[in-house]
Amino acid sequence: MKKEIGEWLVAIIVAVVLIVIIRSFLFVSYTVDGLSMDPTFEDEDRVVVNKFMQHFSEYETGEVVVFHSEAGPAYVKRVIGTPGDTVTMEDKQVHVNGEPLEEDYVVHTEDTYMDNFTLPELGVEGEALPEGEYLVLGDNRPVSRDSRDFGTVDESQIVGEVQLRFWPLNRIAVNFE
Repeated sequence: MKKEIGEWLVAIIVAVVLIVIIRSFLFVSYTVDGLSMDPTFEDEDRVVVNKFMQHFSEYETGEVVVFHSEAGPAYVKRVIGTPGDTVTMEDKQVHVNGEPLEEDYVVHTEDTYMDNFTLPELGVEGEALPEGEYLVLGDNRPVSRDSRDFGTVDESQIVGEVQLRFWPLNRIAVNFE
């Protein structure tokens, strides 16, 4: 009996240590709050964020990330501009480095929202995003709080890239670019 209790105790301790390691260094789950990423994500969707890959590569335009902001809790948004990029929006069309950005995920275009900006108008010094700074926007632009409201996001604020939606079960998906 003592041996069996000891084996269970060791198994439980190993499981707890593995969970702590995985959540601290590899993956963590978040719940989407609000409709700012509709139709890609809906309110209460649950996603898995890859924290590990951020140590090996920079985030790219189109990737969906979770980050912390002084403006509130963790946000889920899409990377639109990366360090060195020039980004503008005119008449609801985003331009990155002078080229129009193809954004099939933006479907809420009939509503009004801030549709004209340049980086200096968002508080960026110069015409290009500085090293370590990203411009992020929600897919549902009329209701999204994003870089248009609180400026660029420093790389240190980014938790990681969204890799998987696991809830609701009928909407499980990967690859949100």
